[in-house]
Amino acid sequence: MVLLAHEENDYARGVTDLFSSGEAEAAIARIEQQVAEAQVRAAQAQQVQADIDAVRASATSPRREVTVTVDAAGRLAGIRLADAAYELRPDALEQLIVETAGRAQVLAGEQALEITRVAFGADSPIVGHLAGELDREPPSQPMGFRV
Repeated sequence: MVLLAHEENDYARGVTDLFSSGEAEAAIARIEQQVAEAQVRAAQAQQVQADIDAVRASATSPRREVTVTVDAAGRLAGIRLADAAYELRPDALEQLIVETAGRAQVLAGEQALEITRVAFGADSPIVGHLAGELDREPPSQPMGFRV
């Protein structure tokens, strides 16, 4: 682009007017504010993740034969079998473990949901998604592994 001498002066005057009007300082301030807000949200998300990673929930069968502990994702973190568990038929013990684990998973999910709700607000899409995942029905029959 080639500018004539009088066009160069007009262009330079326009650029000077733009930046001398304070708009540049205001734009920089807005950008700095947006960066600061993004940093706060990122730190908050990291803390939420750490809090959720620390979630553990346990459930105990009604007669206390089995206690199952899971993490927020429902992964098994521990099983404790009382002496009375060894008196059960294997199929009854299997079912009791699965049911107790399911209760522990619900408890862990509720803890994770509350952590997320406190951090992001009840109306957050993240909270809505997590709540929807928790509302899903588990499979009616456990998918057992056979070797």
